[in-house]
Amino acid sequence: MSFSSSLSSSSNMSISDFQKKKAEEAQQQKIRWAAWEREEIEAEARAREHDAYWERRETDDVNAWRDKDLANAIDKASRAGYKGPHGNFDVPVEMKIELDALYHQVTVGDYDGNTIVRCAEQWKTLKGMSRIEAQRAYIRATNKMLSRYGWNPPEGWH
Repeated sequence: MSFSSSLSSSSNMSISDFQKKKAEEAQQQKIRWAAWEREEIEAEARAREHDAYWERRETDDVNAWRDKDLANAIDKASRAGYKGPHGNFDVPVEMKIELDALYHQVTVGDYDGNTIVRCAEQWKTLKGMSRIEAQRAYIRATNKMLSRYGWNPPEGWH
């Protein structure tokens, strides 16, 4: 074997080794890139889950507060019409019927054909109103009624 043939043989090996090394490096880069893409997709999914959680939580909180406001309005509406040392104010029947109709819309939904309730005609007009809209309308109507006619607080209320 001559010097030139041994040189070409060693350079062929080194080129082959170099190509193998580059191929291995390229494979490692592909693996790292795939891992990065997977982590990026997982991070985006976690971010969407986080956002969805807080959106649900905010909606639940808003609904809980509105439910509490409704319960408070129902309680105060049951004592509407101030009677005391500063006057004697009765709530008009029409306003009570409006509140009854809104209450039925909140609790039952659209008019169900019940003719026994005194608010049946008014309740029919609320067809299609959502529970949330009816809750808001009930709270507004109660506040309006209380500001006009007052209310008698429960025993021990300060």
